Amino acid sequence: MVSSRLAPPRILAAGALLVLAACAAEAPSVVKTSSSPKAPPWLVKVPQEGDTLYFSGAREGATSLEEGTDAAMQVARAHAAEYIGVDVTSEHKDVMSTDLGSDRVQDTVKGRATALIRNARTADVYYEKFSRKAGATIIDRFDVWVLIKLSRADLEAEHARQEDEQKHTALSALSRLREGQAQERQGNVLAALVRYRDAAAQTRALPQQIDLSDPQLRTSGQLRQAAEDAVAKAQARARRAVLVAPDWVAGSIAQALSSKGFTAITQPEGSERQALETARAQGMPWVIVVKGSTVPGGRVFSQVAATASLDVRALESQSGAVVASSVKQTKGVGRTPEAAQQAAANEAGVAAGADLAAALVAKENAGL
Repeated sequence: MVSSRLAPPRILAAGALLVLAACAAEAPSVVKTSSSPKAPPWLVKVPQEGDTLYFSGAREGATSLEEGTDAAMQVARAHAAEYIGVDVTSEHKDVMSTDLGSDRVQDTVKGRATALIRNARTADVYYEKFSRKAGATIIDRFDVWVLIKLSRADLEAEHARQEDEQKHTALSALSRLREGQAQERQGNVLAALVRYRDAAAQTRALPQQIDLSDPQLRTSGQLRQAAEDAVAKAQARARRAVLVAPDWVAGSIAQALSSKGFTAITQPEGSERQALETARAQGMPWVIVVKGSTVPGGRVFSQVAATASLDVRALESQSGAVVASSVKQTKGVGRTPEAAQQAAANEAGVAAGADLAAALVAKENAGL
């Protein structure tokens, strides 16, 4: 005979009731509440009306309803700003916000939103609150959605204003480019370079297809490319110089200038006047004249020391005026007096060349 270990039915039923009661007594870990029993349909598809445009924005995980509403409003405004800046006749596409996306579009708002967009009216707000108990504290987080509305006519007017402004900027850049070309034909390469840079900077933020009604440069994209090409060519021409210097220091100065984008044609012999004539004939804006000397010093352990002194001047080739200068005195060591003097000269030359290059770039940027 086999004995039974099963509990009586009444005991089993009582145990089941106790388990159910215990489960029912356990509170859920997160309690969700919402601003309305049903989420509004505009969360899925933003409404479209003839005279009104709607834009929505969202913020997830906000620490307060106010913070979430403000952030969602910024996102909605950003969508409106993007809509104006890209194409006011295109179909609006709402994008659900993430923290990263919210940061991106808020940056867009800072740069492009207008008073019109900032004054948009709130059409609806929907939120969901998630409450979680942590010890004796209740932690709340909010997911918030905001719907704003704007007048289509006002947005189209703003878009038209921006188009007019962009067209004006493009035409101004074209005029600046033409000024640079005129200056370059007259041999004023520095003045031309400043104008080319202005034209390139003005066109960088513009759409590529603005019509310029110009026979050579029909669009703003073509204008931008022409301006950037002109900058590169003019800068290469502007960073050329005739270098009048003794052989023992010419190489180090030329090397320092080259590291900053300058090309120097060395003329070890000849007068300052001859160098200016050469520079003018070849369209070079600068003449660099170096005078210096080296003096041997005493012994330094197993080597000998020397001192190099340099007086370096940069002249504007057209006028002959001194536009920059540098005086350097450095020491060097070597196994022989000659090696020590060359080491000192090299160090002085590199330092003087770097100073002159920086000064000439500043002059270049100012257009002399």
